[in-house]
Amino acid sequence: MNSQIGSIHNRIFGGTVGLGILTVMLAMPLVLFAQQSQLVFPPNSTPFGMTYGDWAAAWFQYAFSIPASNNPLPDTTGENCNVGQSSGPVFFLAESCMIPGGQVTRSCTLPAGKALFVPIAVVECSTADSPPFQVNNGQAARTCAASVADGIDVGTLHLAIDGKKVPDLRRFRAQSPFYDFVLPAQDNILGLTGVTLGASGADGYWVMLSPLPRGAHVLRFGGDYVTGPMAGLKLDVTYNLNIE
Repeated sequence: MNSQIGSIHNRIFGGTVGLGILTVMLAMPLVLFAQQSQLVFPPNSTPFGMTYGDWAAAWFQYAFSIPASNNPLPDTTGENCNVGQSSGPVFFLAESCMIPGGQVTRSCTLPAGKALFVPIAVVECSTADSPPFQVNNGQAARTCAASVADGIDVGTLHLAIDGKKVPDLRRFRAQSPFYDFVLPAQDNILGLTGVTLGASGADGYWVMLSPLPRGAHVLRFGGDYVTGPMAGLKLDVTYNLNIE
């Protein structure tokens, strides 16, 4: 594991009544918008000391490290949502590129106080992948991932928190550094046998959300690939979250 991503890994694991009513009614949309804005870390911010690109690398390291048999990515129910999660401040949600048709509804119970890292529509290219996603160096990985992410129709990107949409998601595109990852020797999501190490670069659209209040919440997110090797894939993920 290179020093840059090793550092990332260490930071993770470890008036009158009538007028009053009218005023409240007029203010409600502004309050809701302000509340929603406070939930979302801005694209150029460094949540918990890491950039969005760093978190993108950490998310793929997490996804690659878990055996396919209980990996959250192909999970159709949410029963694996807590597998592989760290004791750190961030909880990783899973996208749906490994789900036939790209649409899935999952139910997940998670601890309170966790920020949520949401992979709206993301891609990676690595030394362990098959063509056209196979690369042999960092620059090639970044170029490959960027070209595939260019195939995402930004007009289809969507993220809603309890029915309230996060606007202008095109701002949240981030590219990772070139990072190392570890695969299980058997039963990994790349379908490889005996390959345990790789290096990769990621690109796409991600949103980091501040911890949600305790109770039930619904998150829905996704986007469509319209050109490139993933053209035709429509991602649409719904999470029924229970935060306790």
